[in-house]
Amino acid sequence: MSNHNLGQEQQLAQKQIASQQTVQLMRMIELSNMGLEEEIHKAVDENPALEIDHDDNIDDLYNPAENENVEENDDIAREVDRPRDEDPFDNDFFSEEEKEDNDIPDYRLYANNRSADDESRERTIVFDHSLQEQLLRQLGEMNMTDREYDICEYIVGNLDDDGYLQRENQAMVNELLFSYNIECSTEELEHIIVDYIQELEPYGVGARNLRECMLIQLRHKEDNDAVSAARAIIDNYFEDFISKHYERFMRQLGVNEATLKSALAEIRKLDPRPANNDSLIEQTTSIIVPDFIISNHDGQLELSLNNTYIPKVKINKDFTKEYRFLSQEKNEKLRADAEKFLKDNLDNANNFINLLSLREMILYNTMYAIMMMQKEYFLSGNEFDLKPMVLKDIAEKVNLDISTISRVTSSKYVQTPFGILLIKNLFSEAVGDEDVSSKAIKKILSEIIEQEDKNNPLPDEQLCALLKEKGYDIARRTVAKYREQLGLPVARLRREIQF
Repeated sequence: MSNHNLGQEQQLAQKQIASQQTVQLMRMIELSNMGLEEEIHKAVDENPALEIDHDDNIDDLYNPAENENVEENDDIAREVDRPRDEDPFDNDFFSEEEKEDNDIPDYRLYANNRSADDESRERTIVFDHSLQEQLLRQLGEMNMTDREYDICEYIVGNLDDDGYLQRENQAMVNELLFSYNIECSTEELEHIIVDYIQELEPYGVGARNLRECMLIQLRHKEDNDAVSAARAIIDNYFEDFISKHYERFMRQLGVNEATLKSALAEIRKLDPRPANNDSLIEQTTSIIVPDFIISNHDGQLELSLNNTYIPKVKINKDFTKEYRFLSQEKNEKLRADAEKFLKDNLDNANNFINLLSLREMILYNTMYAIMMMQKEYFLSGNEFDLKPMVLKDIAEKVNLDISTISRVTSSKYVQTPFGILLIKNLFSEAVGDEDVSSKAIKKILSEIIEQEDKNNPLPDEQLCALLKEKGYDIARRTVAKYREQLGLPVARLRREIQF
């Protein structure tokens, strides 16, 4: 019985190791190139078996075929559904003509994907605010445990573009346990959201809905009659407020018209999209380096990873030479401890190098599939050439899980001949039976509403009719959905407040 139990425990430990490496790979995929650069320097500082390859010679890189743990790393590759020796362009998505037109040299698929005669490119950067970096800096100044910080970091990573937390607590608790091995109750998670995340600036981030977002901002305002009335309105009469039925709560609040006007003025100052505020650019600025570069050479698109400045790593040969001296150590325990130290660091170094290569292959294959699917757009730069494309489409082309595609595209940028783009903005759903992107429809809808008479805003029925005149036959409920996604209220609420 004891031997049977021991075997079960050993099997579980091996499975846990593979899972930890998969989690590490997923985290590395989420990193931008700048984040990866920091991760590499951190790994080199912590692991004496790793060193920066200053010669930048790919022949000096560790050969994973010599690694006794290579079979374990192959398991990681299988977990992301892509055999490492599979031709990334050998699938039904690319025609034979496309494969010939886009013949990619083998060296382009390796971590150091340059040849001696490659054109040298400078770092291309743009300046933009980074909400996550700003929030994480603030979290680092708070008094909390390492475990609480890890949970906060996870929550920050789940905020949407506007700063809202749109996921259910139970779903996050489950993912923390199964993907990050962090056990947390829904009550503790709620405490961390309210007491840490919702205390971060810009105030309003971490809210689950508009009402909570406004209450967070009002909570941090200096108290006076107008602010107190504004809090009471949003807290107790939110539905009446958004419907502009002021008379329903004016008497119950016991305020006069002047106080009500002041309260409404305070509410108008609130930001319904706290993370999408232009003022953040003035508060904090960081450098955005595109992760990919797409070039147009006489109508032929070329994709490359913008990783020439990322340090290359290799096994420290001086560290490995110490193996020979260990065999001469007479103290058996000392020799065993030293051998374990060396082996653990070498294994970790080998795994890290292999994960770097696997990360780059996944990133390249994913972006290549996106480029081919949106070829017309990358050639023209016209948003109306964007084809409907969802994560599932790309996942099927590159034979990866949808969650992996999401990690690749969620926070990475591509440099194109017409500017630097956030990759996830290239995705949009199809509209009806037409091969039209919802992004194009939203752009037209936004322009129509922007040009409307502000004293007489257009209801959804008229918006629908105007879109049909432009050749887009979509239902009124679809117009309403796109209007809401654009953050635009119904016609009645787009009017100026009048008494």
